[in-house]
Amino acid sequence: VNVEDHNAGSDDEADFKGTHRTGGYSSSSSDGGGNFQSSENLAVLGKSFMGVFIAEWGDRTQIAMIGQHASQPLIPVFLGSTVAFFLLTLSAVMAATFLRGQKLRERVVFGFSSLCFAVFGCFALHDALTKE
Repeated sequence: VNVEDHNAGSDDEADFKGTHRTGGYSSSSSDGGGNFQSSENLAVLGKSFMGVFIAEWGDRTQIAMIGQHASQPLIPVFLGSTVAFFLLTLSAVMAATFLRGQKLRERVVFGFSSLCFAVFGCFALHDALTKE
């Protein structure tokens, strides 16, 4: 899977014609890159928001935060989960920036994900067995 060509052939391809992508921002060549509120940037913002919102709605994390707020104050739960989600999203964007233009085999991505889940599972099992 080529990270750059992931959306090739889709409707998203037309969004970037005539644009120059630098530093993670998509900027039109006519505005010099200084206009954050360009229609292209707003479209990317909207797609990112909807993708995350739909993917996370009803997710276990959301259910966990509901349960945590049931026994703890709202503001610390909200701030803690907001900062954690921000850092997770930032790490994903940084990884994508680092891997830009790299060809990634699907098998490698699945293998890395499986390894991470196995490590987290071992930590959870260890905690469950040693908790008194």
